[in-house]
Amino acid sequence: MSSLQTEIIYSLNGDRPDAALLTKAFRGPDGAPDALRCGEFLVAGRERAELLLRKVLGLRGVTDPQAQQTVARAAVDEVLSWRVRLTGAEAVAVLLAAGEVKTVFVYAGTSELSMCDAVERVHGVRLVNGRGDKESAFMAAGASLLEPNRGVAILHGARGLTNAAGAVADARRNEAGTLFIVGMPSTSSARFLPPHGEDDLMGGMGAFADWIWQAGAVPEDPGRRREAARRFVAQLRDGLDSSAQPPTRPAIFGVPQDVAEQRWIPVEDLMRAPAAERPLDLDQPAFDAAFRELRHAGKPLFLIDDYALRHPGLRQALDDLSGMLGAPVLQLRYRRGPMMFERLQTSEVANFAGWLNQFSSVHTDLLEACDLLVTVEDRNLYERTAGRLPGCRKVAINTDPEKVLKNEYLDADDVLVIGEAPGVLSGLADRLRRAGRGRADRWWPREEVLSAARVTPDPAAAAVERGRGAVAGALAGLLGGWDRPVLVDDSQMFGGLLSEHYDDLPPGLRVFGGHGGFVGGGLSYAVGLAIADPRAQVLCTLGDQGFTNSFQGLVAAVQERAPVLFVVCNNGRSVSLTKQALASFGEPPGGRRYLSNVAGFSYCRLAAAFGMPAERVPIPIGGSPDELRQAVAELPGALARAAAADGPALVELVLPADPDVWRGIWITQGFEQRTAVPV
Repeated sequence: MSSLQTEIIYSLNGDRPDAALLTKAFRGPDGAPDALRCGEFLVAGRERAELLLRKVLGLRGVTDPQAQQTVARAAVDEVLSWRVRLTGAEAVAVLLAAGEVKTVFVYAGTSELSMCDAVERVHGVRLVNGRGDKESAFMAAGASLLEPNRGVAILHGARGLTNAAGAVADARRNEAGTLFIVGMPSTSSARFLPPHGEDDLMGGMGAFADWIWQAGAVPEDPGRRREAARRFVAQLRDGLDSSAQPPTRPAIFGVPQDVAEQRWIPVEDLMRAPAAERPLDLDQPAFDAAFRELRHAGKPLFLIDDYALRHPGLRQALDDLSGMLGAPVLQLRYRRGPMMFERLQTSEVANFAGWLNQFSSVHTDLLEACDLLVTVEDRNLYERTAGRLPGCRKVAINTDPEKVLKNEYLDADDVLVIGEAPGVLSGLADRLRRAGRGRADRWWPREEVLSAARVTPDPAAAAVERGRGAVAGALAGLLGGWDRPVLVDDSQMFGGLLSEHYDDLPPGLRVFGGHGGFVGGGLSYAVGLAIADPRAQVLCTLGDQGFTNSFQGLVAAVQERAPVLFVVCNNGRSVSLTKQALASFGEPPGGRRYLSNVAGFSYCRLAAAFGMPAERVPIPIGGSPDELRQAVAELPGALARAAAADGPALVELVLPADPDVWRGIWITQGFEQRTAVPV
């Protein structure tokens, strides 16, 4: 039963319902119509409003269908006869609730107070003070990683939006589909810039969002005002639709303060049923061309980017098509910057052969031997990250064609299919079956290719490998005991360590890494996700630099008792940049103190000051076997105690900065620069 149904039933006070009694739920204590409740009731359209009331009548003992219809129709007519008008803020709140937004994060200023009040009153939406505009934006993006628009943020105009600009840009790069609602200065004061705003602030943010709209002043003329009201409603719906369409990205909707506070939007202008889902068009010429390429290929190979794994049904569709073709499936591995991203498992796609390993001659020979390369949701398959791709024919399947074209591997006669990958892959498999294509034998040596995925030209010592594996194994053991685990990574070297041991992680694990490279965003991403989806069990792995840049997000985590386990890798300095600098410029006199951590800064004491349980576990990788064995034995208990906390908790792993401990993790040259022969 919906909360609105419950409120209607409660308002009946035991009386046998008729039309007049049913409409009591839509009046305030003074008997006047409650615009927000009327908007919630009517927003989905007349048919659904009548259906809601018929269900209420059935629960109250009115079982005759004709009687239900008559009373419900009369009640809807009565509510419409009140000619209720909503404020802009109330319309925003109603439309967010109708769009199934569950959480709104905000750090309110004067322009946003009316929207906060409205959101807090609307059914089914939770208002959370994110304790910062940047943090609120990150949290809304995190809340929307598993499902677009599960969370949105209300940001303060001018200083709030500029403070959150990095978060908006990061949400775009990570393809988090969320809506940022910006409270702008009143239209009467906006021309006095500054201090009330910034000139063309929304236009400037266009670099970070494909969809931006700002409401203008409420017109004085009744006809133009009605037209503006309908446009306001349509634009907000369009913003939510836009951010939910693959490739999912943030949208920005600007509301001036006077537009939010003025009562000017007729409730009937909200009455539109949600648009039906757009069917996938499989008749496009590119799809036909892809079918022909696959039908005649003898040695096809699939190469995917982790963005593909955001699409529900991708694994099953890829398993079906790659199995039918006998084709290997490889996945791009990031080897510098953020390195931990979601990866396929062989339990999900039988022909999955692991990370693409450009250091392995087996993999480079495999690429050269294929006669058709199929890329799926490529964002970064350019030579610096992927190495040189083979010169064979290519088919690219993608929702963002610009990202494929900028990587410069498609020739004029190659094929680019624009569409959601699960539907395209399934459509190709179905068409191949109808054409009589049976399942093909593998043309590649499975075990040899699987083993080659783990080859490295710079292996660490055996003792170091055991220590790193033990750390990853402890985290994998924890995640394997959770029903719905989600890993949000905001690290570099630590994420690289975990990606080395991805095969130890449990099937079904969702992983979200930092494609935007914003060091410090992952903490608030994880908090937003945990708040918006209490079913998820969230582990956030952080580098020490990332934690230092983001711990403000712990305020909301503690405030909301967000169930997040933060694991901070403290290795004393920025090991990745130290390694990069040494390779590029050598060691300067006195070293590089600017890459070291702050002396005396304690992650555990800071967490404890926020009221969080915190433990510190030194892991002496590269030290004596006995010390390492004892430390590793303590780690699962520390993780389990932290995971059992009622709210957020932190475990600090103290790992050495010794380059030998991190050997083989982080390459200092892109693959377009490397001249070494694969091993």
